[in-house]
Amino acid sequence: MPEDPSTTRDILDSSTVDVLRRHGVLRKLLTSQATEELLETDRLEPDELKAALKSYCQRNNLLTKDLLQNHCKSHGFSQADLDWHASLQEWIRRTSQKRFGSKAELHFLTRKEQFDQVTYSQLTAPNQFLAQELFLRLNEGEANFGELASQLRQSGHAKGQGRFGPIPMSKVPTPLARPLRSNSPGTLLEPVQVQSKWLVVRLEQFQPSQFDEAMKQTMCSELFQLEVEQLVDERLVALTTTSTSSNSRHLN
Repeated sequence: MPEDPSTTRDILDSSTVDVLRRHGVLRKLLTSQATEELLETDRLEPDELKAALKSYCQRNNLLTKDLLQNHCKSHGFSQADLDWHASLQEWIRRTSQKRFGSKAELHFLTRKEQFDQVTYSQLTAPNQFLAQELFLRLNEGEANFGELASQLRQSGHAKGQGRFGPIPMSKVPTPLARPLRSNSPGTLLEPVQVQSKWLVVRLEQFQPSQFDEAMKQTMCSELFQLEVEQLVDERLVALTTTSTSSNSRHLN
């Protein structure tokens, strides 16, 4: 179970809190501390630790023995420290499954629409008049997306042309998300304004998200992180309040 915030205040005196906050690392420290407190850090089996170390090296682009040694030296890691950091992702996976496995599906249902994926073709025009012209040419079969995209690139509008996806709906611009969700594949949408640009889009494919094992783990990890963030928020308030009060008394 997490320790009482007062223990954190005992470890970090007001001057230390001030330094950590000034350099922008107080929240990072509290996050690491809260994560460790919530984890069930059972020792991994030798083959599990080997796989965890391999994954850690891949994530951090430590592809040679020298790179790994330099990494440990620059961070001041002992072998035990390296093993701990390498094991962290697996510990989070196991702990989050145990703590939140029964709540994962309900959490998924509240977030489902953000995980649905979409593929679409897009032309990006600098104004509504050009966008409407592009729409009409596509709608009447006078040209296709590839031809018009090539013309736009040649005229200096290279960004935003082509086929996008599959991408999560959460990453689709908000004005575009609703019409994409409410239409069938193959539908050519009326021009849509997104900030200062106008988009002409055809929906190619819509893929509803599914609650499978991978999604379950994503939800468990997310719920675990939400609990960590809640702890950090509470402790940050307690620590900074205590630090401010201490400084005020010192000045008086």
